Amino acid sequence: MKGCHSTMQLKSKNIFLLLTILMSALYVWPELNFQDLLSQGDHGRDLYAFDAVTHGKLPYKDFWWVYGPIMPYYYGLFFKIFGVHITSVLLGRALLVVLCSAFFYLSAACLMPPGLAFLGAAWFTQSRQEFFFTYNHIGGIAAELIIGWCLLSYIRMGAMRHLWIALVAGFVLGLVKINFGLAGLAGIVLGVLFIDYSQKRPFSDQKKKLYLCAAGLIPLVLGSIYWLLLKDLPLYAIRQCMPYFGTDQPYHASPLMVIPYYFTQHWLTLTHFIRVWLPVYSIRLPVGIIFTLILHGCTLLATYLLITKRLEKQYRQDILLALAVIGIFFVFYFHEFLVSGVWYRNYWSLPFLDLFHFVMIAVAFTFIPKFLRVFIRIFLGGLIAFLMILHIYTIQNQKEPSHYLSMDRGQIYVGNEPQWTDTVNRVTDFLNTNLKKDDLFFALPYDCLYYYLTGKTSPTRQLIFFDHIKIPQAQEISVIRELEKNKIGFVLMSTRIISDEIGLGIFGRTYCPLLGQFVHDNFTPIVRQGGDWTQPPGWANNHGVIILKKIEFEWRGRRDLNSRSSA
Repeated sequence: MKGCHSTMQLKSKNIFLLLTILMSALYVWPELNFQDLLSQGDHGRDLYAFDAVTHGKLPYKDFWWVYGPIMPYYYGLFFKIFGVHITSVLLGRALLVVLCSAFFYLSAACLMPPGLAFLGAAWFTQSRQEFFFTYNHIGGIAAELIIGWCLLSYIRMGAMRHLWIALVAGFVLGLVKINFGLAGLAGIVLGVLFIDYSQKRPFSDQKKKLYLCAAGLIPLVLGSIYWLLLKDLPLYAIRQCMPYFGTDQPYHASPLMVIPYYFTQHWLTLTHFIRVWLPVYSIRLPVGIIFTLILHGCTLLATYLLITKRLEKQYRQDILLALAVIGIFFVFYFHEFLVSGVWYRNYWSLPFLDLFHFVMIAVAFTFIPKFLRVFIRIFLGGLIAFLMILHIYTIQNQKEPSHYLSMDRGQIYVGNEPQWTDTVNRVTDFLNTNLKKDDLFFALPYDCLYYYLTGKTSPTRQLIFFDHIKIPQAQEISVIRELEKNKIGFVLMSTRIISDEIGLGIFGRTYCPLLGQFVHDNFTPIVRQGGDWTQPPGWANNHGVIILKKIEFEWRGRRDLNSRSSA
């Protein structure tokens, strides 16, 4: 009977794993040709990098890149297989979202019934806060969750294979973002030491090899890879690509201020009302408050059960070990937010916060009456289904012509304002129509999206020009030489050349005075004030463009953005 029960459990676990994959695939399906916000800077940099590596260019060395080197090759593979369209990148991102959901479920299923683990994975999938500014970090979240699953599986099974898989995932995480890779490896070492000490497992030769790899060999290999890619660059360029020292980052905060801010924001998130539109009127439902009561009620009850030892001994020990491992990774992945106060940087730790919440719900379920367990499952399931339908409905409503990037390398709908979309379409069409095959242009201050959309190579290695990049005079001279060497006839400048946003500044005045003077002396406008030049420039809105040509460059093309070619 025990073998039959184990077989049924495995079958149930596999069924819910399949349901998790199907659920997450349904969630990301509308996003295969839609992106909520597309920025001409950050997303443009990503897209340019993904395309560049398919032509043999190297991150850092051949173009400015600020994360680990692996993700450009991952997305570049999708360009190779499915074509150079933003939809190819969105497909690659969607597969990683599905992978994250699957490993969140597998992690949760180590500690709770498959049905509840499925609800946890569904909640994580639809409520996770997205790294809205880059395609890079979702690869890191997938690696984090694989590491978490491996250590939680090790608690139950004690199999070394899970730890070796965790090390591989830690290595990949280091190639996505170096500081999180090192944090993940440290978490593996500390987690395994704590588990082995608690479960009185011997310190074997296999463990010695594991610790040697995690604390020595893998960091050494990671360091070697980064060194090979960075070694030919001057120190200022290395610091621009690896902004981990001194004042390289424009945002700094004290942990004493960040921690209260963190709890305040979470409280506001959990207690918000959801507005529902009915055929006649709209109503506000306090689902956030209900969810908060369930969440914190279960957490308090679970804490009481664990402290008073009212749970079966082995189960209690496994849960405490699991909570310790979850807590270790949560704290380690919290470090960027703790020293910056930039909200999106706490997203690295959120998968483990969600996992903690559902572990506490699972523990509480061992004590509360059946009718209450049924109510909580129905409420969570209904809330998840409602939010998923709302997600799909919201996206479908934005798939209109005014939100469509029509060029060959675009072919997606965006959530940006229609004026932004129209400006990007017109400017890209203008460049594609009027620039000859071998003509290059220089985009300032951070508008790499146009390099990607036109299929043109940047004339300089440097892709970004802002105050916080701290471009020294020697680099300005180097950029000017690159422009002259590549015989640049055109300069594209967006409204972000004049910005009061923290760390951006005014081109030619607060940063890059030599480069600003070079553009002023050698180029003259041919297209004036395309897009929005009346509002303060935004990250992905209020976007205006001016195009200049070199003074002695013969020009017989269009001088406006009001007409579109039929191409």
